[in-house]
Amino acid sequence: MLKIGIDLDDCITYAPKFFSLLTTSMKGKAEIHIVTNREKSSASEENTRRGLERIGIHYDFLKITGEKSKYILEQGIRVYFDDTDEYFLEIPEGVVVFKIRETWNFDWEERKWVYDERTGRACRGSRWEGGNGWQRGFGALACKG
Repeated sequence: MLKIGIDLDDCITYAPKFFSLLTTSMKGKAEIHIVTNREKSSASEENTRRGLERIGIHYDFLKITGEKSKYILEQGIRVYFDDTDEYFLEIPEGVVVFKIRETWNFDWEERKWVYDERTGRACRGSRWEGGNGWQRGFGALACKG
């Protein structure tokens, strides 16, 4: 069964209707893991569960951890949604990641992603030079070298 991991804060909370639809439509078709870096306490976990129920999020497992990448690897999660680049760094290539665009990771005025030297690099030149990006290499492939 497909295993999907979803961050809670600034991910599910940024688009609760979308994630409610996604998680309820995947019930019985995929194993849903909510992975969040909140305070580790029984009160925090209970508040988190109530909040997820209130916004209609179906899930099979809730994990509160500061080591999201480790949990994703240990559980064999194959699809992961988050808004924070740092959590993507240790996840292997075989895991499909979806980055949620929100106020902390995107500059709406400049219309650019926000990252630092540790989590990204600027690609010089245009990937569209000399033809269709799909034919010549797209995204990171066109930026290598």
